[in-house]
Amino acid sequence: MRLGKLSKIILTTAIILTVIAIVFINQHYKTVIVDIPKFNHQQNNQTGTNANQKSKIINPKSVNLLVPFTPQAPTANWDQLHNEACEEAGAIMANEYYNGLSSAATPGSDPGSSIKPGSGSRLSDALGRDGNINLPADYVEEEISKLTKWQDENFGYHLDTTSKETAKMMEEVYGLKTKLLENFTAQDIKKELAQNHLVIISENGRLLGNPFYKSPGPIHHMLLIKGYDDKGNFITNDSGTKRGLNYPYTFDTLYNAAADWDHATNNVDQNKKIAIVVWK
Repeated sequence: MRLGKLSKIILTTAIILTVIAIVFINQHYKTVIVDIPKFNHQQNNQTGTNANQKSKIINPKSVNLLVPFTPQAPTANWDQLHNEACEEAGAIMANEYYNGLSSAATPGSDPGSSIKPGSGSRLSDALGRDGNINLPADYVEEEISKLTKWQDENFGYHLDTTSKETAKMMEEVYGLKTKLLENFTAQDIKKELAQNHLVIISENGRLLGNPFYKSPGPIHHMLLIKGYDDKGNFITNDSGTKRGLNYPYTFDTLYNAAADWDHATNNVDQNKKIAIVVWK
C-alpha cells in the first residue's frame, strides 16, 4: 500500500513539474514560423542550361575572313581622288564580301578560316591560288565613281567623310547593316569578327607606321579589319598600299591612331575613336 501511494505521489509531482516547465517555455520563448520557399526543379534546370550556353560563347583563337582586296588606287594613279578614296575602297571590299560572293564565312579556330566563293560568283576569275581575291581595277574604278557621285548628291562633298557618313553610304548604296562602336576594345572587335562582321576604323594614317605608305602618310585614313591571329595582331585589308592585303597591326597601334574626321576643323580628331561594324 505504501509503495502504491509513493508511486502516485511521484507521478503527480512529475505531471506538475511538466506543466510548470511548459508554461515557463511558452512565456519565455516565442514560436517562430519559418516559410521555406518551394524549389522549382524545372526553373533550376533551365538556369543551369543557360549558364552552360553562356560559358560556351567564346571567341575562336584566330579568324581570317576572306575579304576581297583592292588598293584605293587600283591603277596606281594616286591623284587627289584616289589619295582620299579609302572610305570608298573599304565600302567596296565590304560589299563584295557580303553581296559579290555567293557564300558567307563561317569563322573557325584556324588562321585560314574563311569563305570560298561559289561557282556562280562573278569574281571567281579573280581568285588567286592562295585563296585571296584581288578585285578587278576597272570594276573598282566604276564603284569609286558611283560612290563619290552618291556622296556629292547626298553630302555635298566626297574627299573626307566621317564614320557616321561612311556607314550611311554603305547602308544606302549597298544595303548593308552598320553600327558604330565608340571607344572600342580589342574584345569588341574580336567579338564582331567572330560573328562574321567586318570592322572599318577611321585612323590618323601617319600614326600607323606602315612603311609602304608614301611619306609622310595620309592624315586621314580608313582601313578594314577582317581577322586576328593568336599572336595579338589584327589582320587588315589596308587600301592605302598595294601591299595592304592581310596587313597586320597590333591593337595598340590601331587604337592609338584611331581618329574620326571632323568637318569643323578639317582634320582628324584623336579623341573620337569610332569603329564601323558592317554586316548583312
